[in-house]
Amino acid sequence: MSNEHESGAKLKRQETTQDILDAALNRGRKAKTSDDTQEQVTQRTDSKKFAQIEANSFYKIIFSEGDPEAKKEAIAKQLAYDLADEKADNKNKLAEFELFKEWLMEQRKDMAQGIINLTDTDAFSELKDVFDDMNQGLLDFEKQMSPLTDILDAVYRLRMASDGAMFDVFREIQDDKLEEERIALLRQQQDQQLNSFNSEVGNLQGEIKHLQDQKTWFGLGGTKKSALAEIAQKEVALEQQRDSIKQLTEKIERTSFNRVSEYAEFAVEKAKLRELLDISSDEHKARQQALVESANNFVDMADERTGNVLQHLEGINDQIDRLGDSNGGLRNVYAIISEAVQDAESVNTNIRDSLTEEPTEESNIAKMRRENNKMAVENHVTALTAAKVDTMGTFGDLTAESYRIKAMKDSNDGQVSKTRSLNSKGVSGVASRLSTVLQGVSMAALSESAEIAQMTLERMNDQTNRMAQQEALKNAMGISQENDALVKAIEELESYGKVARAATDISREGYQEMRLNLAELEKTAKDVSEAVKEAVAVGADVMQGDAPEQQQAEPAAEPADDDKGDNPFSKLNI
Repeated sequence: MSNEHESGAKLKRQETTQDILDAALNRGRKAKTSDDTQEQVTQRTDSKKFAQIEANSFYKIIFSEGDPEAKKEAIAKQLAYDLADEKADNKNKLAEFELFKEWLMEQRKDMAQGIINLTDTDAFSELKDVFDDMNQGLLDFEKQMSPLTDILDAVYRLRMASDGAMFDVFREIQDDKLEEERIALLRQQQDQQLNSFNSEVGNLQGEIKHLQDQKTWFGLGGTKKSALAEIAQKEVALEQQRDSIKQLTEKIERTSFNRVSEYAEFAVEKAKLRELLDISSDEHKARQQALVESANNFVDMADERTGNVLQHLEGINDQIDRLGDSNGGLRNVYAIISEAVQDAESVNTNIRDSLTEEPTEESNIAKMRRENNKMAVENHVTALTAAKVDTMGTFGDLTAESYRIKAMKDSNDGQVSKTRSLNSKGVSGVASRLSTVLQGVSMAALSESAEIAQMTLERMNDQTNRMAQQEALKNAMGISQENDALVKAIEELESYGKVARAATDISREGYQEMRLNLAELEKTAKDVSEAVKEAVAVGADVMQGDAPEQQQAEPAAEPADDDKGDNPFSKLNI
């Protein structure tokens, strides 16, 4: 009991019992209650029943200066039966004691209600905000994240698929786009033609209506014959237009994109790749910027929400501290009272024992007085016993409540610590992980870009190598063809050589024969020349008297080398 008493006396910031109770009652502080509630508390405290409580002996003792032991002794003295006082006076002291206990219970109730009024009414609102904002932030982040990661996954799967699948799917997407553009253009043309047909139908219907209004006999007869004939022609034209509209409508229904993909197993990946290609680079930047903003918003919102929760929990800690102060102050008061009651019981027991013994030679009046006093003491003890039971019960209840408050305090301290860690380390950890994830997404996109660039370059190398090999084969075939041409030329030259050699032989034989013929011709020409000379000179010779015998005796002189120059045949070199 003394340990409980000492622990109650050591509550923080209090040195006296009145200080403890004052702190528990929030005296001198502005309570966070409404004006109506504060007024009700004041009215209860200042009610008629407790209007003179400060004059109560036990109130004065409890809230007087002094240590708890002195207060305990003073209360025990008040509760002990005093034979020197009148019976009514002892009874009045018990009545004062009961009134003081009732006042204490009233204060306990008021303090509890005051603390209840300090209850954080924003708790469920904060729960709603945490649940709504944080989960919505998570959904927003996933919404911004999923399209990007889905595209990366699709590109990765296409890249890791069978050789060339990514390029073939890309080619098919481009072909799809061309086909879609063709279909769109065709549909536009068909829509324009359909509008033209419908417009023509409207015009024909208007013209028919106008012709039907052309009446004979100043509008009293039927439609004119000429108008009827034109109406018949226009109805034929109208029917033709309607047939054209029907045919065109059927053609429009058949005009749709119906290309069959050769890569049905990559349908999902193709759709994601198409999404990547259909969105411009600026739009992709905007999508990634939206992801960055979503991540930052989540970090800011998580910091705000956990910070608010921490603030509320710390507020609850203040409330728990006030509960603890209230409980500690009342326990301290009841600890003093309970020990004082026990001390008073001991005194009362001794008084009763002293009145139980019958002195020798006791007169009847003295006996009557002694027994009356003994009965009064026993009644006092009985009443005090009831007060003791009530006091000890309340003290036990307060003690149990102190353990509950401690458990509540420990639990809330743990939650405060956890929330504080969540608000600091947790939020910063999430921010760090988000930064890592976002950098990872960017790195993954750049890595895929590098891998695709490498594959594209390799494919281009394969294409250029294939083209170079084809050119090498063509060059080799060209050389072979040139060799064939050379062989053919050689064969042609050989045939020309044979012809040339044959021609040379023939020419040689011809020139040899020509030489002989020329020599013979020259000889014959000389002979003829001499004969001509002789014939020319014959008259002179005869007339000059030269004898033919002299002429014949003189041998014919050989022509000089110089004369050969005058011979036209000297140039033949035969």
